[in-house]
Amino acid sequence: MTLELRIRPLAATDVDEVVAASDLDRGWLLADVTSWQQQKAPTIVARTLAGDFVGFVRARPNEVEPSPRTEGQVAEISHLFVVGEHRGAGAGTALVERALKTLRLLGFARVVVSVNQATADWLAKRDWQVLPAGRALAWVEPFISRDDLWHPDARSGSFSPLLAMPYQKSRPLQAWMHLADTPPLIDAQYDPRGDADAHAVAAITAVLRENPEALESLPPLLRAALYFPA
Repeated sequence: MTLELRIRPLAATDVDEVVAASDLDRGWLLADVTSWQQQKAPTIVARTLAGDFVGFVRARPNEVEPSPRTEGQVAEISHLFVVGEHRGAGAGTALVERALKTLRLLGFARVVVSVNQATADWLAKRDWQVLPAGRALAWVEPFISRDDLWHPDARSGSFSPLLAMPYQKSRPLQAWMHLADTPPLIDAQYDPRGDADAHAVAAITAVLRENPEALESLPPLLRAALYFPA
């Protein structure tokens, strides 16, 4: 039976229950109550009509070095929790759907999540793209202003980082959902285990060898770093 829910952004009255259900810091969550729109990091809570806590979902911008890339294309769902007695009644689906709607409104083009096999199967039934075991996605997005921090002495727009989701042994699969028709400059699947950085660069370079015209779309400093002889 589908559960009747109230689903809304995190409020201060939700924080203690979210902390009890997760590894999240109470101070961070309290700050998020008022700043999540600016940080583009929504936490969404589900309660029954009687007010009982049912679960929550938390999303945030994809990170690099490790700083949130709030102007970037990709968001990550970092937490999804439903109280045991309410699982199977549609709460998880409702929370994820609200998260996707919110992320679209915040301007993200894609969302990624690291999951175990059971959750991957659940997401696949809801039109997510689940990558095969041992595969992850590396990509390069169009330049955003914070990318100038990588090379402050270079001309603005000279560099964008190669981005990737880190491998998590407890959640080894990655699943993706496209939210808007805004593709990255380039992307490639790679093996995130072992020397993930080297594997990601090798995968991107392999794609460029097959599609050398894509090299011209990359910012010049990244293009030079990935250059390969003809």
